[in-house]
Amino acid sequence: MAVPTESYEKIDQSYSDALAWMNYIGVKFSSGRTSHYAKVIKYWKSEYKSAAADTAKAAFPGFVSSMFEVHDFIEIWKAFSQTPTPELSQLVEKLQKGINGPIDASDETSNSTTARNFLFEAMVAARSHRPQIGVEAILNTNSHTGIKIDKKKLWIECKRPITTNKIEANVRKASSQLEAVIKKQMVQVIVE
Repeated sequence: MAVPTESYEKIDQSYSDALAWMNYIGVKFSSGRTSHYAKVIKYWKSEYKSAAADTAKAAFPGFVSSMFEVHDFIEIWKAFSQTPTPELSQLVEKLQKGINGPIDASDETSNSTTARNFLFEAMVAARSHRPQIGVEAILNTNSHTGIKIDKKKLWIECKRPITTNKIEANVRKASSQLEAVIKKQMVQVIVE
């Protein structure tokens, strides 16, 4: 089985394209993790070939963290770059919040999870969005996201548990949120 690979140059270009698209749809950047990731990729796309072993070893954890997160932004861009900008307002809000937070995921605490939680919501939508086979993410919804398959709609509440101890509480919270969303949707259908 072959493992799919991409060159660092291609990843750098895709990430640059993703950031340019995010800027185009209205995400406002400041210095932070997105610019940090861009610097890491730009530096290491050629330096990895000649870096001393100690230098590479010291940079490896930050490099891996950066590359992991870069792919999230790239995947979101690939999923929604052809979607008309007016349909992306809630996605823009998620991305605007999602670009903040600690640079390294390992530095995240229970008080600093908000940014990655919003990025996770955008990722769930991106991974669900496959219009070529009739599955479309519903971006402007009362739930975190939704999926439309033919004429059926599925509402999704996203929970990103940090520890296994939080899974049960997160499921309960998501369930309560979904109940509220479904009740609201039912009222809208009855009124219409």
